[in-house]
Amino acid sequence: MSGLLAWAFSVSEKRFKREYMIRDDWDEVMKMRPLASVPKRALGRNVRFWDAWMKHEKYDEFWAKTDWHKDKDLIDVPALVVSGWFDDNGMGTTEALDVIADYKPQDRKVILGPWLHNSNSTRDSHGGKFGNNALRYDLDYYYQAWFDFHLKGLKNGIDKEPRVEYYTTGDNRWRQGEKWLPDEVEYLPMYLTSGGAANSSRGDGELTFSQAAGESTDTYIYDPDNPAPYLIDVSENEVAVPGNYKEADLREDVLVYTSQPLQEDLTVVGDLYVEFYAASSAPDTDWVVKVSDVDEEGNSIKLADGILRAKFRNGFDRIDLLTPGKVEKYVIRTTKLGNTFKKGHRIRLTITSSADNLIFPNPNTGEELGLDEKSVKAEQKIFTGGPYPSRLKLPILREDK
Repeated sequence: MSGLLAWAFSVSEKRFKREYMIRDDWDEVMKMRPLASVPKRALGRNVRFWDAWMKHEKYDEFWAKTDWHKDKDLIDVPALVVSGWFDDNGMGTTEALDVIADYKPQDRKVILGPWLHNSNSTRDSHGGKFGNNALRYDLDYYYQAWFDFHLKGLKNGIDKEPRVEYYTTGDNRWRQGEKWLPDEVEYLPMYLTSGGAANSSRGDGELTFSQAAGESTDTYIYDPDNPAPYLIDVSENEVAVPGNYKEADLREDVLVYTSQPLQEDLTVVGDLYVEFYAASSAPDTDWVVKVSDVDEEGNSIKLADGILRAKFRNGFDRIDLLTPGKVEKYVIRTTKLGNTFKKGHRIRLTITSSADNLIFPNPNTGEELGLDEKSVKAEQKIFTGGPYPSRLKLPILREDK
């Protein structure tokens, strides 16, 4: 991920150096190729862990050494997990939530707010406006009470409180539950459909609660030299911020599927899944999905996203290049969210193949990571309807269904 480059530079020496993170030439740095040469060219020296990453493209013994999820049955340390919907290590939080799911109730506590990686620090962020109650002034109390209970054995009642607290944007309220995911969540599919021209928000792509009987195909050209924007400031080192994609959704290389205005509020809590059928003219490419909340003025606020490199569609421990033109099924698990889509708002799913500043553009060649210097354009096709039930699976709270 190119979005991690600022962090990688800042920790490339024994001490954290913020000055390595803040640059005014990130656009030029992101275009440096091959990827293996970036630190040497941008910093004037190699970075050991970057060199190691470049040598281990797929999951192997190198990555297994730091994969604590595979050893979750050996972990039983009480865990207080605090994170946010816009935490750029949100997938790490997802892994942690999976690990502690079967803990005894008193040994797990989860607090999820509308926060960035720098949790509990702001009410508004990059186009997302949250309520005054978005900030918690009691977190230090929770930390103290948690450690007092588990380390000192003090009976302070922390084990009797709800195991999960989470904030839903849109209606700006805190909710409680006894586990993650909440028992009240039920997955509901929304199907992608179009008349064959879902390109941009001006196209005819739709999200519907019923599957179209007829088959349709949407096509776009992905050019690695002209990637779709991802609205972050690399120097900020926060790469999961909301952002208003109203203008970005006008690009022809972005397929846009939008629901009709909702007739009532709809609350979504948890991980979303995008299941879709696609073909590419390239031996490898990327798929980038984004879910946003579209208001009456057309503002498209990103809430969740996900990325999959096609050659890892069958697992990160193997490389399976594509047969150009062959239809494949993909499943992308997005980042978490908690949001109430208000009456009159619309739910939007976009599919494209790039996210400038978040990921280095896939050159579409299928070559080994870090060695690419050339790129080619790819013709991308998304299939919907009939035998291709491409869909967005939404975790709906039953009370709002």
